[in-house]
Amino acid sequence: MVANGHPFFLTDFRYASQVEKQVTSMRKIIAPNLFGKISALLAQEKAERVAFEERHLSVADLKKLKKGVKAVWKPYHVAEELRLIKDDEEVKIIERNFRILARIFRETPEVIKPGAREKDVAAELEYRLRKAGADGKAFDFIVASGKRSALPHGVATNKKIGKNDCVTLDWGCTLEGYHSDNTRNFSLGRPNGKMKEIFDAVLEANQRAIGAVKPGVLLKDIDRAARDCIKERGYEKFFGHGTGHGLGLDIHENPAVNPASKAEAQEGMVFTIEPGIYIPGLGGVRIEDVLLVTKNGYRLLSRNLPQELWVL
Repeated sequence: MVANGHPFFLTDFRYASQVEKQVTSMRKIIAPNLFGKISALLAQEKAERVAFEERHLSVADLKKLKKGVKAVWKPYHVAEELRLIKDDEEVKIIERNFRILARIFRETPEVIKPGAREKDVAAELEYRLRKAGADGKAFDFIVASGKRSALPHGVATNKKIGKNDCVTLDWGCTLEGYHSDNTRNFSLGRPNGKMKEIFDAVLEANQRAIGAVKPGVLLKDIDRAARDCIKERGYEKFFGHGTGHGLGLDIHENPAVNPASKAEAQEGMVFTIEPGIYIPGLGGVRIEDVLLVTKNGYRLLSRNLPQELWVL
């Protein structure tokens, strides 16, 4: 919280010891009634206008904060805007995160096999990531096999992976508060011609979009590079989501790489490129990479995770 130029860090007793070690540049306040204390501080500072992060504050909590404070309350996204551009230390953490992911990716053939349940695959990969140094999973892993791979958000179920299934794995981990996000595809046995055709279309779309990235390029034009490629292959109606999203302290944050975006790529941005094709009753493919926008182009942070369809 910042009031009249004075920064405050407020928390409750559970984090008192941690705050003493980690918070050094602002006044620390440990309060049993956190929202009540914030309201009291706002009243004490005679706040006339209060800006708040609407995407991170519930209606119920906002009601608590407003109690006893006569001020104009206005949504403000300053923190989110500051997070658009990653500094060198943030990028180093994300790169370390992806090194952990790449290390465990080499072990996936030991885990993704006929008869394995999708949920067991997800649990085993999370366990191995933690053993390798990750703090935890970035989200509930998508392990979608066979026809379920046509579900863009096909979170792992009790379904057993079939001996001829194609499998979509969307996974990631956390490290020091920062996230990784990656999607790769596997085929247990030789894929049928249609699935291979879909994979090739998505791979080309992914590579075209990545190749379009450099400072000053409109994010919607990066999206268009992927979308036009899929349209040329005749699969336009089977690609219904945006091409990418920002990645950092949240798994989904600004910027959005989609047709509605008005933003430009800027040096220091980190975002995903993840086109996909999903055909109900057959299956789907998504290939997701993460890149950093650099001075003259981009650096692929997921470069150590091979994009090729892995035939097991």
